[in-house]
Amino acid sequence: MPDRSAYPVFQTIPTRWRDNDQYGHIYNATYLELFDEAMTLTLSGQGFLAPDAPLLVVVENGCRYLVELSWPATLRIGVAVTHLGRSSARFDMAMFDGSAPSPAALAHFVTVTLDRDTRRPVPIPDGQRAFLETLR
Repeated sequence: MPDRSAYPVFQTIPTRWRDNDQYGHIYNATYLELFDEAMTLTLSGQGFLAPDAPLLVVVENGCRYLVELSWPATLRIGVAVTHLGRSSARFDMAMFDGSAPSPAALAHFVTVTLDRDTRRPVPIPDGQRAFLETLR
């Protein structure tokens, strides 16, 4: 089980009342939304979302639920890049309930960089690749 030291970057995201389901815990699909938000926050200031940047699309994701979470909670989501290919990257993330030492959930997202016009894979731009290297 990875601990906090496996993640070079953390995003803090509070849960919302609407995140709970009828059983009183966070709805399973919401976990993926929260992980996606953490990844997007990590990449947003690095040119990945610029209007002229290549597209970064998620082609695979998954979540492993370990501990029940519910509102209200302040989540700390760790983000790491565990594979960096020519046009693809794998992000591994862990969701911690506040300062808990063990994760409540683990997720992975695989992304591919695409040309905006052709929608075909292209190499990850050098500046983006350099930033992704810091997350390894």
